[in-house]
Amino acid sequence: MQHIRSSTMPVEEEDTRKVQTAVSGSPGADRPVYLPMDAAAYDRFIREYPAREFYCGTLLGGCGRKLSARKYRDKKCHFAHVVSGRCRRVSTNEASADHLYVGRALAAWLKKQKYRNVHVRYRQRGQELREVIDIIYTRAGSPLRHLMRVQLARRSKAEWEHSDAELHGQWGDVQWLFGPDSMLANWQVDRQGHAIRIQCRPSGITRVVEVGVQFPDTPVAWVSLSRCRMTDHGVQAPALELTPAGLARARDTGPSPSVKSDPVPVTAPSVEAPARQSRASEAPGRVEPRPGRREISTGRSPSPEGGSPSPIPSLDGFRAEDDRRATERLVSLLDRLDQVGDDLHLDQLQAVLRGISACEEAMWHPLDPVLRRRVTVWRAHAAAMAARPTLREIYAYADSVRWALGMAAARTARPFTWTELGERLDHRLPTLHPDDKVSVLVEVDRTTCSDRPLLSALVAARGNRVHPLYAHVLDHLDRPVPAPPMAQPSWEEDVRHHRRLRDLRERRYRITTRVA
Repeated sequence: MQHIRSSTMPVEEEDTRKVQTAVSGSPGADRPVYLPMDAAAYDRFIREYPAREFYCGTLLGGCGRKLSARKYRDKKCHFAHVVSGRCRRVSTNEASADHLYVGRALAAWLKKQKYRNVHVRYRQRGQELREVIDIIYTRAGSPLRHLMRVQLARRSKAEWEHSDAELHGQWGDVQWLFGPDSMLANWQVDRQGHAIRIQCRPSGITRVVEVGVQFPDTPVAWVSLSRCRMTDHGVQAPALELTPAGLARARDTGPSPSVKSDPVPVTAPSVEAPARQSRASEAPGRVEPRPGRREISTGRSPSPEGGSPSPIPSLDGFRAEDDRRATERLVSLLDRLDQVGDDLHLDQLQAVLRGISACEEAMWHPLDPVLRRRVTVWRAHAAAMAARPTLREIYAYADSVRWALGMAAARTARPFTWTELGERLDHRLPTLHPDDKVSVLVEVDRTTCSDRPLLSALVAARGNRVHPLYAHVLDHLDRPVPAPPMAQPSWEEDVRHHRRLRDLRERRYRITTRVA
């Protein structure tokens, strides 16, 4: 259906971004709204919000203006601004309102458990939106105010420890939860043996909050927030049990024998007297124990009845059993990576790989070549992920590329290759992953007016050809994407448009100079 513009209404300015999240009710509300990209889910979504009061919320970093929900069958459904004006909102994807989903869910969860004076703060002094969420609450019968801090943004260990010490001096108790990108959970694991993780995932026309417990040797198992409860010692998930000393790992989720832990005593026949035990320890068949392993003797022990001595398993037998258990654990972790490894965040993937390394260290014999190749592949994948730029680095690249392309558009309107951009700006640009190059160019043209050609059109392939990534940039910015046979002519027209704008600017400059 075409949008009909009335002469009595303000002219609609098409939004050039796929905005997937908004707030409902008012511009400053914290009620997040998630618009599924699938047209089949659009009808169900719009029935849930008949008033259609959607805003580019200020708690999303938006402009506060009204949004309309757009339904498309040939591309992704999304929100768009319905009044003119420039919006500086940085994050518009489906995860851009997760801090609101998490804050509201945790507040409702605490209230359901009869905690009092529950209050959520999304803006903290010295922090930007989406960096941290603070949930303040009190316990029944106590005047002390407690804090639950959800750390979403990345910070250094020193910064986190400074904040932790500062907060413990201000609040009766401080509980830490860590988002998918915080990268700080590993330090909490080193401190107390586990860390509480939190994330959102899409579910129909909303996003649900899940909680996971991170241990040093196993992947994070995610459960619904409703399956957890708040205790005096912190958040208790199914993987944790309450002990007199506090929360500890549940017995049925303990580490595998392949992971180094306290030595397990060997069950051997009992001895009749300490003297005989001493003589056995001096037997020539004794083997010095390896650090961290069970003490193994190749001697023989008398039977309880005093008859013929029963043999203790040989050293090779114990080693074979250790290798079998470690291999089973390692294969289990590899199978887990093969199933969900591509969806894990870097810190989660690294935690699983540390568990695999522990299994390798626990083995007496070299790892099977087939398993070693599988491990090598996942380690290379983790290394590649670690080499990818962060969001801040993407923004920094975009700022420099935008400046270079803007200067080129004003002077020559000649396209550059990625290699030329690398020589002029940063040698790392040509080596970026294709997805990261798209992200850079999308940020370059995030605020480009819809009636202007994209600056990204001035990034070409060798031979003055349209770059293969240009279609992806157009799609991300909600621009028409030409069919493959028309990609080259369409791109050439965008470049000519830049040249016409350059010539127009030059003519205006000459006229202004002559009049002056």
